[in-house]
Amino acid sequence: MIKQLKNTFSKPHLAIVWTLVILGLCSIPREEMVEGLGSDKLHHFGAFGILGALWYWAKPNPFWVIAGGIAYGFFIEVWQYVLPIGRMFDLYDGLADAIGIITAIPIAHWFKKRFF
Repeated sequence: MIKQLKNTFSKPHLAIVWTLVILGLCSIPREEMVEGLGSDKLHHFGAFGILGALWYWAKPNPFWVIAGGIAYGFFIEVWQYVLPIGRMFDLYDGLADAIGIITAIPIAHWFKKRFF
């Protein structure tokens, strides 16, 4: 069981899929978004925390995971601003993304050592 988990999480396929899921969710037009689902910043923190953990398990280089994750978070904000979907660039969303990535790395490292 542990070997299967290690094999599953040490490959980048889950991280790639989650990266694309985030892009898809962040490309939903404003008028189609569901209201009342809680804090937008908490959603960004959680989504990018998962992203950071998945990429760390696939490619355990904290510097590149953090740098790539932060760059991706700000790319998403620019993407939302450029697309005609009624969404805007929000620096605080980018900050929540960055904090999620940075917070996830030590947790993912601990989880990897403990369970993998």
